[in-house]
Amino acid sequence: MVDVNDVKDVISKRIKQRLKQLNLKQKDLVEQTGHSKSTINKIVNGTVTPRVDLLIPISRVLDVSIDWLVANERKEKANDKSKVEDEIINILRHVDETKKVHIYFIISYILMVLEEKNTAKKK
Repeated sequence: MVDVNDVKDVISKRIKQRLKQLNLKQKDLVEQTGHSKSTINKIVNGTVTPRVDLLIPISRVLDVSIDWLVANERKEKANDKSKVEDEIINILRHVDETKKVHIYFIISYILMVLEEKNTAKKK
């Protein structure tokens, strides 16, 4: 049987780990989840076992599955993200929507050009 204290500790550890990886603070979780500062603080510090409805927005902000947040074994979303992907995501979190659209089109263009070069090399 799973000990509730173990679950609280795992959730706390995992949230802290992802916050660090994404260069986010507890205040970012408060702002992006809509949860109160007190609630986030209690979850992050492992003083409460959060309900699933609290974990859903947290998992979305941290870009991990709820399963990974609560499991004793490391289970991340399919295709673990590289550090570069995490950095790109972190940068995009701090950019306004208009710039995100511009970045999207630039990346799409670059990928198209790279694909054309790869196709040309194969011929």
